[in-house]
Amino acid sequence: MEVKFILGIFLSLFGTLFGGMVDESSHSHEPKQCPPSKVVESIAGKVNVNVKSDLKVPKWVNFVPKGHFSGVSNPSSNLAEARKSAVSDVVRQILGCVGISYRHVYHNNVSGNPRHPVQRVSDSLTGVAHGLIFDVEKSIVASSYDKDFSGRYVVFVLVEYSDAKIAEVRRLSKGSSVTIKRLRSRSNKSGFMLKATESNGVAVVLSSADIRIVRVNRFAKLMNFFWNAESGSERSISVPIGPVNLCSSSSDFLLDLDESSFSISDYLLGAKITYFVKVKGQDEVGRVVEVNAEF
Repeated sequence: MEVKFILGIFLSLFGTLFGGMVDESSHSHEPKQCPPSKVVESIAGKVNVNVKSDLKVPKWVNFVPKGHFSGVSNPSSNLAEARKSAVSDVVRQILGCVGISYRHVYHNNVSGNPRHPVQRVSDSLTGVAHGLIFDVEKSIVASSYDKDFSGRYVVFVLVEYSDAKIAEVRRLSKGSSVTIKRLRSRSNKSGFMLKATESNGVAVVLSSADIRIVRVNRFAKLMNFFWNAESGSERSISVPIGPVNLCSSSSDFLLDLDESSFSISDYLLGAKITYFVKVKGQDEVGRVVEVNAEF
């Protein structure tokens, strides 16, 4: 009786285990699916991608015509700033043609000891360009713009600037070079005939002069036994001249001080008079011209 009871329990457990294995194997070939509540809808079709991979660059940017300069702006938030940046790019290129001065500095220092040397090398090259640039925006012959991948504006401009115009800008950028020398004194009045020379080919008009007159009485101490003599004096005046027109040329003009020549007291005091003259005017682009001389 006990043997039958134990055998029944054993058969029952074996049947349950075998039945579970058969049920699992029958469903193992069916694909597993997510519950309807957890199905994720695809959003790939709902994303609108609007990114530009490249810019529309005009042909004349890569193949610049002779006598022209092309400028490209930095990406800017508005069109006005981008256009200004493109024009500035052209100005930098023209300044490079007018003239650049370079400065190269090289330092090689070794320190430490023979077993542990330390070498420090510094090498720098800087360039500075300066000059007068005219009518860049008036000389724009073509322009276009586009937007980059972030939506910022990029402007392209083509400027006509011939070799002749660059030569003119180079001439004006050098500025004038004026020198003045004394020719002779006037016989009846204290004044001078001066010669002005301009050598850089820039037109100049001289129109006035500031004069500082310094008088030193060398015999004042000796003459103090006879009267109270001053050791010297100083005064400043301004006088008109010319106008004197110069451009790679020379011209003589009168510097009239409008005062009498040496008096008897000047001779007795041993007066020595020095004139510090600053002749002023303008060049053809309106820059102030000042020339110093001493007589």
